[in-house]
Amino acid sequence: MDITTISIIVFVSLTLTAFAVGMWVRDLFFAGAGGGSASMPRKLRRIPNVFDAVPAKDFSGRLDQGFERLVLESGAAINSTTLFMTLMLCAIVLGGGLGFFQDDPLVGIAGALVGLLIPLGYVALLRSRRMRAIRDELPVLLDMLARTTRAGKSVDQAIEVCAAELTGPLGAEFRQCSRQLEMGRSFDSVMKSLSARVHLIEMQLLTTTLVVQRGSGGNLSETLERMSSVIRDRMTAYRQMMAATGAGRVSTMLVATIGPLAFLFLMLVHRSHLQQMFDEPLGRLLLFSALLLEIAGLAWVFKLLKEED
Repeated sequence: MDITTISIIVFVSLTLTAFAVGMWVRDLFFAGAGGGSASMPRKLRRIPNVFDAVPAKDFSGRLDQGFERLVLESGAAINSTTLFMTLMLCAIVLGGGLGFFQDDPLVGIAGALVGLLIPLGYVALLRSRRMRAIRDELPVLLDMLARTTRAGKSVDQAIEVCAAELTGPLGAEFRQCSRQLEMGRSFDSVMKSLSARVHLIEMQLLTTTLVVQRGSGGNLSETLERMSSVIRDRMTAYRQMMAATGAGRVSTMLVATIGPLAFLFLMLVHRSHLQQMFDEPLGRLLLFSALLLEIAGLAWVFKLLKEED
């Protein structure tokens, strides 16, 4: 690797490091000041995000919205721009470092892909944990709403009580709903926004029930109590299914990932064993075919193992 390539990699890595660190500092310490300087006045109008946008129809638009939704649903104290800069930083630093020490561009590309996947996988894990915590809190929320409405409170007052009593991520969502109702936003739009922010089938059922009851009336407390019982039974059945299929899921993941891990190990440690595959046209064709089949297999496995949203 010549000195020009090394200089470019070092320059880009240092630049992205400066940008990423600056964004982390801004998001972690200056988010309360409007996301900028403390001397700038805070805006009362809420900044629109992906939950307010119309779903995109083209592939790039859906990709952008999915990326922003992942960041917002994870509950992390960063925005999508900061995460994107972090992905680029990890990819260039890890890929450039491996490519420099191994003096091989293929090793650098593999390192860059791993650098992209590490922070992205961490944010996806945060999102999965947050959604699981919200789902676990839903029966408690439904019982609280049922008791409050049975005591003669309105739905708006019941939401205010839940916002004050709940402490987890679901409590934060209902505090946002309570603030929106206090600012005069319509009940239907508040429930629609909540359903968009918490993309769970249970939350969609709850918001639909509250909107329909507000328009047509009915015994809301009994409906909420039955819904709470159904969600508890659903969660119990899901946990039993996960416990019964745990060994099979772990075995499937090992079988699915052992191929790419073995290839990465041979490429980093015993490159000579794979050199003929890279030199011969038939070998490159076989490697490309294996890559496509492996991607298709991993996508299918992850689809089968994916938790129900």
